Amino acid sequence: MIIGLYVLFAVVVGILGIYLLMHQHGFLGISAQHAKQPTLWFGWLFTIDAISLLISTFLTKGAALPGGLFVIVATLLTTVLAIVVVRLLFK
Repeated sequence: MIIGLYVLFAVVVGILGIYLLMHQHGFLGISAQHAKQPTLWFGWLFTIDAISLLISTFLTKGAALPGGLFVIVATLLTTVLAIVVVRLLFK
């Protein structure tokens, strides 16, 4: 069951990363000039985290520690992304 949750979380994080990489211009109403750099960085970080979580899940057969660390990293990245977006929106 934990493997299924890790895979689902990796898919969601991976979709978020790919969305950020594909929508670098005019992201959430932020001008393209301001949004380009954060979306590029966070897009790659989310995508790498999702791939790492998938690899870790299947190599360790769903062990809690490696997968949990990637989930924590994705949660922290999401929080930092939210702070950056709010800062850019209300600048």
